[in-house]
Amino acid sequence: MTQTVEDLIDPAAACQMLSIDQSSLLRGINDGIVPAYRIGSAVRFRPSELRHPSLSGLADYYRKIDEEFAA
Repeated sequence: MTQTVEDLIDPAAACQMLSIDQSSLLRGINDGIVPAYRIGSAVRFRPSELRHPSLSGLADYYRKIDEEFAA
């Protein structure tokens, strides 16, 4: 079995990949939707996991929740 090493990215790069702001990224982590890894005090992400189709609509998902909450 071959294992590949993947460079981890920081929260700013993760936000850019997902087209979301940092507060939505943190919500996704806390809700268990966005996989994240703590390395010391830093939080990092695997780009391959952020490309998962279930994360493509994350911004719309949180926007809808916020709109329902405000109503």
